[in-house]
This record gives sequence, structure tokens and C-alpha cells, in this order.
Amino acid sequence: MTRKKSPAKPPYRPQVGELVKDATTNQNVVYMDTRGGLAYVRPVGGGLERTVDPACIQSLPGEPTVVVHLVPAKSRGRLGVSGEGVA
Repeated sequence: MTRKKSPAKPPYRPQVGELVKDATTNQNVVYMDTRGGLAYVRPVGGGLERTVDPACIQSLPGEPTVVVHLVPAKSRGRLGVSGEGVA
């Protein structure tokens, strides 16, 4: 008697910036993107992106949490009336 294979469950597809669990390290990480068959994640406090197998990305319990990092704009200096920098 042969058993029918159940269709493979598709990997979880988080939204960009969502806090997820990386099953390979058992750590919470921020999902950045999926390209070329690899998921890109980075540590919660910031840091270098790394790649993981998208099948190893798991949702966290509850509603999805999106991590937002505010980056201050670079100072543009003072602008004159014509839009040129003032010396």
C-alpha cells in the first residue's frame, strides 16, 4: 500500500521589516528580502545582513511586528535664497 504525499507547506512569507524567528539559530531577526532563493535577515539591533533558507523563517506568535529604524537625515547645511550653500 502506498501513501499519498501531502503537498509541501509553502515557506512563511513575511513582509519586509517583520520580526521573525530564524530556525537555524533560534534567534529573532528582521526579515529584509528574498532574492535568488535565499532570505536575507539582519539582527534586531542592526548589523550585517546574512542569508538563510526561506524554509527556516518562522512567524512569531501573535500579530506580525514590523521593526522600524529611524535614521537621521544628513545635515544639508544652510541654504541661501537661490538654493546654493551659504559660506
